[in-house]
Amino acid sequence: MQYAGERWVQRLRDGVPPKRWPFLVGLVVVTLVGAVGLWLTVLHLDDIVRSEARRPWSGPLLSALLFAFGPVAAVLSWLRGRRDRRVLARIRAHGPAPAFHLPVLRSGLHALDDPPEMWTVDSVGLHAWSPEWPDPVFDLVWDDVASIDLASQDVRGQRADVGILVGRVAGSALVLRPRPTIGRPFGASATKLHITMEVLRSLQRELGSHRGTARPGRTPADR
Repeated sequence: MQYAGERWVQRLRDGVPPKRWPFLVGLVVVTLVGAVGLWLTVLHLDDIVRSEARRPWSGPLLSALLFAFGPVAAVLSWLRGRRDRRVLARIRAHGPAPAFHLPVLRSGLHALDDPPEMWTVDSVGLHAWSPEWPDPVFDLVWDDVASIDLASQDVRGQRADVGILVGRVAGSALVLRPRPTIGRPFGASATKLHITMEVLRSLQRELGSHRGTARPGRTPADR
């Protein structure tokens, strides 16, 4: 598997979320920075009101955003972590450990009635999981995977990578929007999207030799 030496790739391979305390410490620091900025805003409010600068409120606004971001991100991370742990429990109860775990945003572009929150990869193909179901909500066997590429779209007039485009031999393509790690509610950066694409391509090459040896892929209409 390509990029197997990357720590975050290893965690996705093993289905292990990162430790929470470094993330929480970072959020505390961000919140404190925002609080200090708001305190300075109060102390110098008259100067800001009388300022002839083009955007005198940009600093206070940034401080308010930082102050709010910490608690909001902490709550979202806690909720995301609970759901991901449920998904991991479903996966582990289902059978042998997969070769790779791919957490995704639920807003990925697909035709599934129950949007998956994590995909797994094994010798059969890709399997979509939701915490509400004990079995995969969708199976995509390697024989039906035509291509794995980056999905892009126009963002503020520029072309930007937004996910992983899985082309299918039969049916429409799937667009997955990976998260960089289990238990986090945010999408992956452009760099990690590229690495994730290369990881999936390498797994297709390594595991594709076992194509057609297990259950066929299910479609949303099969549920």
